[in-house]
Amino acid sequence: MTNVFRHQLILLLTCGCVFFFNLGGARLFDEDEPKNAECGREMHERGDWIVPTYNYELRNDKPIMLYWLMLTSFEVFDVSEFSARLPSAIMATGTVLLVYHIGRMMFGHSVGLWGGIILASGLMFVTSSRISTPDATLISFITLSIFLFVRSQTRTQDGWATPDESQGPRAFMPRRYWGFLALYGVMGLAVLTKGPVGFLLPCAVIGLYLMCRAGAPYLPVGLDRRKPLESIDELLHYLVSFFAPSRFFPALWAMRPFTLIAVLAVVALPWYIAVGVATDGAWLEGFLGGHNVGRFSSAMEGHSGPIFYYVVAIMAGFFPWSVFLPFTLYLAVMKRWKWPQDHQGLLFLLCWAGVYVVFFSIAQTKLPNYVLPAYPPLALLTAWMLVRWQEGEIDLPDWAYTWGARSLMIAGAALIVAFPIVAWLLLPGYWAVGLVGVIPILAGVWMIRHDQSDDRLPVLNGLGACAVALVLAAFSGAAPWISQAQDSSSLGLAVNEKTDRTVPMATYRYFAPNLPFYAERPVLRYHSAEEIQAYWDANPDGVLCIQKDDLDDIDAVLPKSTVVLDEANRFLRPGSVLLLLAKNGDRFRTAAAPVRSLDSIVR
Repeated sequence: MTNVFRHQLILLLTCGCVFFFNLGGARLFDEDEPKNAECGREMHERGDWIVPTYNYELRNDKPIMLYWLMLTSFEVFDVSEFSARLPSAIMATGTVLLVYHIGRMMFGHSVGLWGGIILASGLMFVTSSRISTPDATLISFITLSIFLFVRSQTRTQDGWATPDESQGPRAFMPRRYWGFLALYGVMGLAVLTKGPVGFLLPCAVIGLYLMCRAGAPYLPVGLDRRKPLESIDELLHYLVSFFAPSRFFPALWAMRPFTLIAVLAVVALPWYIAVGVATDGAWLEGFLGGHNVGRFSSAMEGHSGPIFYYVVAIMAGFFPWSVFLPFTLYLAVMKRWKWPQDHQGLLFLLCWAGVYVVFFSIAQTKLPNYVLPAYPPLALLTAWMLVRWQEGEIDLPDWAYTWGARSLMIAGAALIVAFPIVAWLLLPGYWAVGLVGVIPILAGVWMIRHDQSDDRLPVLNGLGACAVALVLAAFSGAAPWISQAQDSSSLGLAVNEKTDRTVPMATYRYFAPNLPFYAERPVLRYHSAEEIQAYWDANPDGVLCIQKDDLDDIDAVLPKSTVVLDEANRFLRPGSVLLLLAKNGDRFRTAAAPVRSLDSIVR
C-alpha cells in the first residue's frame, strides 16, 4: 500500500502540472473545442440540460455528457476557457490513475507507474486533456470499464488464470452479478458521451480476448509456439475457424447481452428519449444517422485518409514515446511467450489497442483523435517494454536504442528549423516557439550519454522528465502564447468590449467557430451584398465582420456612418479582418477604446 500511495501521488503531481497548469491560458482552438464550449455556454445561459445548441441552432454532433460536465463547471466557476476545459483535465487524471492500476494488476507496480507517466506525457493525450471535447471523458469511461474487467481476472505467479477454464469464456467474466452491472453501467455513461461506440468497441475488446483465451485452433507465428501459418490460404482458414459461430456465440453469451441491453437502457436511454421528444426526433436523426453511420460509411467534412492513416497519426500523437513503439509491438506480438507471467496481459492489451485501430482504419472518416482510446494500452505496452528492459529481462538491440535516441534528436532539430520558417510566413513574431525542440534533443543526448551497459534507471528517469517538460512547454507555454494571434477570438472579445450584448452581429464570407463564444451572442452568416443590405436595414446599429479584401463587394451598401471597431490579422492566413459598426444607435459603448474611420483603413 505504501507503493500504491507513493505512485498515485507521483501521478497526481504529474497530472497537476501537465493537465491543469495554465489550463485557461489559451483561447479556444480548432473547430470542435469552441463549438463544444459555446454549446455549453448557451445551455448554461438558458438553464437547459437536455437540448444542445451551437450558435443558437440545434447541434447533433455529440451526446450530452460533456455538456453536463461543463454546465456543472460553469455553475461553480462561471463561464471561461478554464471552466470549459476543467472536466477534460479531471477525467484525464482519472484515466492516468486507472492505467496505473491496470498495469499494477497485470505486470506490477513499476509498469503501472510508467504506464501512467507515459500516457500523461504523450502529445495527443495531453491535447485531449486540455481542450473542451468529449475525448478525455470517453477515454476515461472506456478505461474504467476495462479496469473493471481486468479486476475480475484471477492472477497467479504464472499470469492470468481462472479457477476452471473448462467453463469456457464465462470463466473470464465477472463472477457476481453486480460486476456486470458496474461494467455495463460505465459503458452506458460512455454511450452518453459519444454514442454507440461507447459500448460496441469495449465489448469488442472483451469479446476478442474471450475468443483468444477460449482455445484458439492455433495462432500465427510468434503469437504462440505452435505450428506457424505458412500460406495465405492457411491464414484465411485460421480466421474462418477463429470467428466461427461455435466460438463467437459462446463468447457473446458469456458477456450476458441481455443484461448489457437492460443496463444501457436504464443509464442512457432516458436522455436519448428526452432529447428526441424535445426536438421532434431531429437530434436523433442527425446524430445516429449522420454522425455514426455516415462517418463510418463515408468521409465526412473532407476527413479521409489511407488505410495506414492511424500508423502515422499514432507515431506523431504518441511522441516522444512513439520512438519505442515499433520494437515494443514487435516483442508483444511476436515474442510475448518468452515472458509467461506477462503473456495474457500482453494479449489483452493487444486486443484492446487492435480493436480501436482496426475499426477506425476501416471507417471512411478519419481523424487523429478517433484512436485515442488505444493510447492507454499502448502506454502500458511501452511501459512494460521499458521497465523489463530496465530490469534486465529484455535486451534492447543497439540499433533500436540508437534509433530511438536519434529519432528524438531529429524531431527536435526539425522543430527548431521548421517553426521559424512557418512563423516567418504565417506567424510573425512567434519564431521562439521552435525552441521547444531543444527538449527532445536533450532527451536523445541523455540516452546516448548513458550506455545500455550502465544503470538503466537514470535513462528511464531522464526520458520521463524530458517528456513531461516537453508537454509542459508546448501546452502551458507555447499554446497560450500562439492562441493570442487568433483573429476570431480577438474580434469576438472586441465586440463584447465595445458593444452591448443586445447589438446583433453578422459576418460576410467569414466565420470561425469561436466567434459566438467570445461575442456571447448569435452570429449571422451572409454571403451576398443583398443580404448585408437587408441586415443593415433591419439592424442599423449592428456589427459586421468582414475580410478587408472583401470590402469592395459591399461598398455600395455600407452606411456612411460606418466605423472600424477593430482589425485583426488572419491566423495562419494572409490578410486581415475588420469589425465594422454603423454608429447610429445608442447602444455603442463610447467609453471603449477609440475607433477609426473606414476611409483611414481603406487608404
